[in-house]
Amino acid sequence: MASAAQQCGWRAWLAARPVAVYYALTLLMSWGYWLGLLAQGLQVAPGTGVSHFPGLLAPLLAALLTTALGSGRAGLRAFMGRLLRRPPWPAWGWALSPLLLGAAVFGLLAAAGHGWPALHDFARFPGLPTDWPVAAVFAVVLLVNGLGEEGGWRGFLLGQLQQRHGRFGAAWRVAALWAFWHAPLFWLNQSMQALLGLTLLGWLFGLLCGSFVLADVHRRSAGALLPVAVWHAGYNLMVASAAGAGLAAALISAPVMAWGIAVARDWWREGGTSP
Repeated sequence: MASAAQQCGWRAWLAARPVAVYYALTLLMSWGYWLGLLAQGLQVAPGTGVSHFPGLLAPLLAALLTTALGSGRAGLRAFMGRLLRRPPWPAWGWALSPLLLGAAVFGLLAAAGHGWPALHDFARFPGLPTDWPVAAVFAVVLLVNGLGEEGGWRGFLLGQLQQRHGRFGAAWRVAALWAFWHAPLFWLNQSMQALLGLTLLGWLFGLLCGSFVLADVHRRSAGALLPVAVWHAGYNLMVASAAGAGLAAALISAPVMAWGIAVARDWWREGGTSP
């Protein structure tokens, strides 16, 4: 009896603090891996064979652990049911918008004389082998960047915060926690090291806009995870691969930022109370 009472006690304690427990587990797993690489003097850079990708799975794993510990098997089944539900068909248009936008931008740049990027440039992605085909790179980016991150940030955390803070309040709070989570990557990932300095302000603003965009895609997907994961993976492939270096990334990011600003404005006007 005492054991059962103790189990109910700690489960109730966890269930009352899902955001804190989730974020602590996410940092423990992600930072534990990334800081371990840094402690060995390793860095994610072309040709090193070092990858930060395992740490990107932590948001989803933390969401599963937090749900299982706080709500048991029934809660875990309900959580997985929400993530794996079938989205409405229009959601796929929003999910694929980064790829469509990227195609339009690369087409405009080619028409202006910059030429098309080589297909393999899309496979040159930080933290992944340079000899992989594009399909394999996209599959891993979708699994890890997409499902691994979005299963936690939008699939779990956004909903928890929306219950108390509404759409606007939840989206900017997710952005703040999401941004801080990236901190070790600015020393571990060579491509992100270049952002240290004033450029970091632009990155933070872009991430804030991205948080509102992804929350909007999540809403349009009726809470289904896959369209949000596809959006995240597609956007990263367009701007973080070698194909999106320089002007292309800026031109792709600008409409996304405008989208995020528009969503933030609309949700702010709602008063932050809509679920």
